Amino acid sequence: MKKLLAILIIFFSVNAYATDLEPGDSKLIEAAGIPLYPKAVFINWDQDTGYRFATSVPPEEARAWYRKQLPKWALYNENGGWELYDGAPAIGFAQVLSGTYVLVQKNEFLPQWFSLEKNMTTEIVIRIAE
Repeated sequence: MKKLLAILIIFFSVNAYATDLEPGDSKLIEAAGIPLYPKAVFINWDQDTGYRFATSVPPEEARAWYRKQLPKWALYNENGGWELYDGAPAIGFAQVLSGTYVLVQKNEFLPQWFSLEKNMTTEIVIRIAE
């Protein structure tokens, strides 16, 4: 019985990540002018990373969608990174990360970390500067 209880506690605590975005958070992202990728699932939020989503589409598809939705935003695409940010082109990486941006990348660990389906390996991170 104790073993079953432990398994249930682990199951529900791990699966608590894939949840709905709170209405206040949706409004904050919308106020920043960032649309939510329609095929993505909200995973979690933390102060350091921002809002994390996952999708099963290839990163290139999600990137193309965001480029179309945010045509005036600059792109930082160096050293393997891909961050679309609200700022002047050609600023440094530290400045990109301290501002408002959308990051889209392949992350094979998402399913393991957040109990997602195995094909949910494209990570979308939305960070809004304070």
